[in-house]
Amino acid sequence: MTADPPPGPGRIPASGSHPAVQLPEKPLLASDALREDLAPVEPAGREVRLWTLLVATLLVALGIAFRFGVGHPVLRVEASTLSFCAAAATLGAAALPFGYLARGLLMLALGVGLMALGFQGLGPLHGMAIDGGFLRDLTRLLALTTLPSALLFRAFYRAYAPARWLLAVALVLALPFVVSEGLLAIDASAVVWSRVAAVVNALVILCSLFGFTSSATSGGGSWWAALVLLLIPCGIATRELTPLAGADDGYFTYVATAVGVQCASVLAALGLFQVGAARLAPHARDTSLPSRPSPRPPSPAS
Repeated sequence: MTADPPPGPGRIPASGSHPAVQLPEKPLLASDALREDLAPVEPAGREVRLWTLLVATLLVALGIAFRFGVGHPVLRVEASTLSFCAAAATLGAAALPFGYLARGLLMLALGVGLMALGFQGLGPLHGMAIDGGFLRDLTRLLALTTLPSALLFRAFYRAYAPARWLLAVALVLALPFVVSEGLLAIDASAVVWSRVAAVVNALVILCSLFGFTSSATSGGGSWWAALVLLLIPCGIATRELTPLAGADDGYFTYVATAVGVQCASVLAALGLFQVGAARLAPHARDTSLPSRPSPRPPSPAS
């Protein structure tokens, strides 16, 4: 004689000849769905991990390229080793079961660390230290780190008023880079490719102003963040077409440096975004929903 199967969730067990009764599942409240849309918990976690895997793949490709002769003749061997080490650390950040905040902090540290090594002439960004443009590259990396993270935060928390404040701060931090690119664009002695890249970079930064549109839309924040991370590093690659790329600097040094800057910037910007989302999401969930009108007290009986 077989025993009756245990009752499933949402069911009342059968008694005697009465069949089991299916209970209705708890419905998803409209307020819960709206809160998750306006202020999600741990937004884009899976997508960020996929981007981190892509960065690890690019770092491996850079390490191989440095081994086969790309980069500065004196610096490329060490740059290859550091690229492989950074790729391994990045792969660990994507694959290991870190928490949302911990993964963001690790990605931010990896990105900023690669940038710091680049200013010392080390790692996949070693080409930044060749031409001596420290201040200009510093403003570029500052814009690449803060502006995409602010745009992503604005896109995911569009009804959260401080998201616009963060975007305003990021634009102020990017202003020195816009000024330097504007000066390069009007410099008649500069190579035409560098001037074109400067105009494109300034326009991409200015397009971030769409983030101040109505809270009913995301302002295209995700798209503008992607364009910032994709296009602004390309200005470094155009140095390959200028007199800065001498024979002593190696082959495709600035192109490889531009790819390295993209990798470091993606890590730093996405890491900063995750840190900000982890810290501010609870407050955003409490304040992003439209307030309900308070019930009117009953009128006294006449």
